[in-house]
Amino acid sequence: MQYRKSGYLSALRIIHLALLTGQCIMLGIVLFLVIEKKMPPADRSLDKILQVTALAVTFGGVYGAIITAKKRLLQINSSDMSLAEKADQYRITNIIQWALLEGASLFSIICFLLTGNYAFGALAAVLIAFFVLLGPSRLKIMLQLQLNDQEVDSLQ
Repeated sequence: MQYRKSGYLSALRIIHLALLTGQCIMLGIVLFLVIEKKMPPADRSLDKILQVTALAVTFGGVYGAIITAKKRLLQINSSDMSLAEKADQYRITNIIQWALLEGASLFSIICFLLTGNYAFGALAAVLIAFFVLLGPSRLKIMLQLQLNDQEVDSLQ
């Protein structure tokens, strides 16, 4: 697959920004609903169960995102794929990583909506901050795919 100038990194950034925006908008809406008491909280006994579940989902999402990305990057770098194939696999790896984190974040946001417990909102905010840190950059692509300047320039 041929990439036009600045297309590859721009496409990755757009995907990342779209996923990030969705999480932020949802957290903002839920925060508004909880503050304005527009939605009554669910049964209080559900709060403890959801706390444990949210922590498990968060741990699973973060662990899965890190381990999956690490394994896939190792496979990509140890194979003899072309640069275009590596770039496609790298995009898939990032999307999987971001989806795992976004799933954990959205689960925390839904728990926040159901219970009105701000701890879930804080957990979602931490996951969103971690999500921001995993955004694509030229240097990150170069380091993770073990590319030189010319190869990265050919992607951009």
